[in-house]
Amino acid sequence: MRPVVICDFDDVLAFHQEHNSFKVLAAFKAAALDDVPSLWKYVFDASACKNLRTLHDEFVPEYVISSSWTSFLDRAQICEVLRRTGLEFVAGNLHGDWCTPREDGSYRLTEIDGWLDMHTAGTPRPYVILDDHMSGQSLPGSHLEDRAVLCDAWVGFTHPKLRSAQKILRDQLR
Repeated sequence: MRPVVICDFDDVLAFHQEHNSFKVLAAFKAAALDDVPSLWKYVFDASACKNLRTLHDEFVPEYVISSSWTSFLDRAQICEVLRRTGLEFVAGNLHGDWCTPREDGSYRLTEIDGWLDMHTAGTPRPYVILDDHMSGQSLPGSHLEDRAVLCDAWVGFTHPKLRSAQKILRDQLR
């Protein structure tokens, strides 16, 4: 059974001050995706994307997006962002239920729990959560803490965080 990577965008992959989710949304609203090549080059950090690719090459996971971006972009738009930023491997491996359920007043722990309850209750499967300290503040001290890799704001998914994610998945696959 393939593992799952439950991934946030902001402060995991995206932390550029100028090229950010607001610019992505504006490009979609203006139907101007081809007019902002620098946005696609910089919105996701190259090093963080390289580390995610390394994780992908080892485990070939399915991906579930747990990000505020899913509040204003649909699946096709998220896939377009992923393709334009060199993360085709994520777009091509999105789970059928590609994002965690979001409701007014929900927070990361309840969103991830909701997705896991729907998809792993009868058949546990290995997973890792890639989030940041701010969005994922409900994860430390919870039953999901041991499967979460929390990235630092403005730093993202670094090589040490990659090593932590690899260990979490390897331990579950033993």
